[in-house]
Amino acid sequence: AHAKSFDDKVPAYKTLCLCVGSGRKNYRRSAQIGLDVLGQLGEHFSMNQSQVTVMAEFLKTKFLLLGKDVDIIMSKVMDDKQMLAIMDLLETTCIYCPYYFSHFLALRIVQLSISHGVSVNTAYGFAFYSGMLCHVGDVSGAYKYGKFALDIMQRMQARQKYCRVYSVLYSMTFLKTNHMHSCLDPVLKAHREGLKAGDTAHATVCAVIYCSIAFRCEKKLASVKQVLTDLKREAQVYKQASVWSLAVPLEQAILNLMGHTDKPNLLDGD
Repeated sequence: AHAKSFDDKVPAYKTLCLCVGSGRKNYRRSAQIGLDVLGQLGEHFSMNQSQVTVMAEFLKTKFLLLGKDVDIIMSKVMDDKQMLAIMDLLETTCIYCPYYFSHFLALRIVQLSISHGVSVNTAYGFAFYSGMLCHVGDVSGAYKYGKFALDIMQRMQARQKYCRVYSVLYSMTFLKTNHMHSCLDPVLKAHREGLKAGDTAHATVCAVIYCSIAFRCEKKLASVKQVLTDLKREAQVYKQASVWSLAVPLEQAILNLMGHTDKPNLLDGD
């Protein structure tokens, strides 16, 4: 009611996007809200994008980054109010989009960071770009830009993004480039930082990643089961049961291996 222009309404739309997306069944609706607002800000997207289009944007981004180190990228900081709003909405909308389309929005974050300067959202975009490089087999490039993401986050003092950036990097790139045992403490720390920042959804994602790594590191099944139980209870307190559903197959696998279930094919955990 007090907004003087559309730009003044953008923070309210972001909050609406987050609220609608708090239920997993509403992810697509939340994504559409974000895309509609981005369209009114001049960034037009459609979720009817092919894999070919996403790959074209990936190659375009790769070309734009040629010859640019982190110092060059950090040489310009974004200060335009509307561009900052666009970057924030790109990141928020990215969370709720289908997997392939999330990459499309993350690449746009990187492209705008190159052309208009970096923001607190830039690290998230580079984390996603790193994951894409990892997916196509460029592990050394993935590691390079994963470190870029961490460096940019630190230089921008974007501590509130810690959990989001780590949830991307440690679900993809760093699991392939680092010793798996060395990933446990950073992911657990990211989980705690997410709770401190109020980002309970990504804190829960980090909790799921932590349990998966602990299981693969051959920790005792009973101890992993206890950690799963504690973190599941925490996810329920923060109303993140939909995100925790990512851990249900792991829960069932542990129960099966421990011989604690009569119906191993149900895959529904406890």
